Amino acid sequence: MAINLEFLNRYYDKIYVLSVAAASSRRALFAEQFSALNYEFFYGADKNHFSLEDAKNNGTYNHKLAVRHHRYSKEMKHGEIACSWSHRMIYEDMLKSGYSRVLIFEDDAVPDPKQLYRIPEILNEIPADCELLMWGWDKNGRTPFSSALKKLFYHLQHNLGLLKWNHTVIRNLYAKPYSAHLKKAGFHDYTYAYAVNRSAAEKLIKMQTPLQYIADNLLAHAAATGVVSSYITYPAVFLHDSLPDGTHRDSYIR
Repeated sequence: MAINLEFLNRYYDKIYVLSVAAASSRRALFAEQFSALNYEFFYGADKNHFSLEDAKNNGTYNHKLAVRHHRYSKEMKHGEIACSWSHRMIYEDMLKSGYSRVLIFEDDAVPDPKQLYRIPEILNEIPADCELLMWGWDKNGRTPFSSALKKLFYHLQHNLGLLKWNHTVIRNLYAKPYSAHLKKAGFHDYTYAYAVNRSAAEKLIKMQTPLQYIADNLLAHAAATGVVSSYITYPAVFLHDSLPDGTHRDSYIR
């Protein structure tokens, strides 16, 4: 395990681990699980340190754009704003620091021991046009047998004004085969383990200024619309730490 994680140390200019001050137990667990990784904890926006109204009034967050982008026309929750803001802060720090490519974890990421040995092969397969690589993700990794009918239904819904996803997103909903351990990204969930280069960071900052996307929806839209050339590792190499009932441990998003 340690040897394989060390390949990431050599490949990426910087490894960020997003956290908040209150998440000391999660940082301890991360340190235990990733002892071979050269990383730095990055303390982002804490929802306890700013008000929702302030974020709206000072232009940090645009609730009208958030409703426009959300599939079900919902505003972002306080914690979701903090999470999205924190990821944008990392992109900004990356550009300010002059890094070419960085790996970003959230502090509740855990390695999948069954997949870690694939890391060297994955790094060798990353194409030159890759701007975003999701090392951890959920949903739409496989194309189901019913995908054609499902997409047709979504296209009809969009034409009738009942679905916000446009035709490009619908066409690219599911990941597509690329190489032995990579797929061209579709529309996926989560931001607990992914990598970006400078061009991706610049585009994501532009899309997220003011804040208007839930963090994982930002990546999903950027990938599915082709704004950012995106791939996923298949299967995921890193997982989201969850309790036995499937809920996320000590969520700071809600």
